[in-house]
Amino acid sequence: MKKILFVLIALLFASAFAVADADGAILATAITVSESDTAVGNALVEVEDETIVVQRPITRLHLTGNGLAISEDDAFDFMHAKITVGSVKVNRAIAVTIAEETAVAEEFVVTRIGVLMLDDSRYHLKDVAVAEDEISAEIYNPVTESNAVSEAIGEITVKLFEKPGRDVWAGNIVLNGKAYNVYFLGMARNFRLAEVTEKIGGYCGENPEDSRCMNIIAECASNRKNCSEVVENYCSENTSDLKCLQLKKQYCLKNASDERCREYLKGLCEDNSNLVHCRIRTVNNNQVISINMEQVSSATAEAGEDQNSLVRKMERATILKNVRTPVNSVIIETVSGRGR
Repeated sequence: MKKILFVLIALLFASAFAVADADGAILATAITVSESDTAVGNALVEVEDETIVVQRPITRLHLTGNGLAISEDDAFDFMHAKITVGSVKVNRAIAVTIAEETAVAEEFVVTRIGVLMLDDSRYHLKDVAVAEDEISAEIYNPVTESNAVSEAIGEITVKLFEKPGRDVWAGNIVLNGKAYNVYFLGMARNFRLAEVTEKIGGYCGENPEDSRCMNIIAECASNRKNCSEVVENYCSENTSDLKCLQLKKQYCLKNASDERCREYLKGLCEDNSNLVHCRIRTVNNNQVISINMEQVSSATAEAGEDQNSLVRKMERATILKNVRTPVNSVIIETVSGRGR
């Protein structure tokens, strides 16, 4: 398992860079895209690079950023910082006993992991907590020939600040007892075709009664697996089909903590800020179009996932409490304007 996780961490890094409350769970089931909704974009993908090999294990991409980690004690003591945080789904063998007979079965387990680069040093992120506007994790040193044991050597907490033209994730790092302020510029990451069609197919497999799915394959309700595969193949070949575009929007409204969905939903808001999921903030006297998180769900369970484990927020009190200016005490934006 450790070897598998190491490979998946590498895949996350190469891909280019809270507990869900009851209201969120109820809201997720209520979100519906009307079949007459034309505010869905023109194609499933904005730019498709066919030279990139898509690695299927990545289920959600929560943060991809590039920035600086600056020492709290010396503004000229800083490091180039890069980060990728995402979710991967792995299989886990479990023992199942039926009528006194024991057999080995498999179940899906979602693991949130990440990679943090500080100059040329790479660190692994584990015990990752993801909320709608905050990500935190334990920082582990990588296993090498000279260091055979991976152990926690620090913590990181970053919070989302929406700025004109760019999202900024700002926060704190404590690494080997030394405190840093860290700033990551969010890097736009759109869906690739194989990624979005897999999500659409999976959605129809979980919601075969959706008329958009049944309009693609009438047998959806009676054969979920075939429904998922047929929808995925159809949308791969019909990237401008309205049914597929509506299904993409439906998925993203229910999974807004995925950076790829955030990019898509914000793009729709730039074309029409009156959409129900859109919100206008005033930041430093500039208008910023963002997502109204009260009208979307941060993450909705997919096949093999537990809704209650998808989004959670964790207090990192053991190390980060010693930071002079923790991110949660910093207020650097004012909010006004429309916000349904």
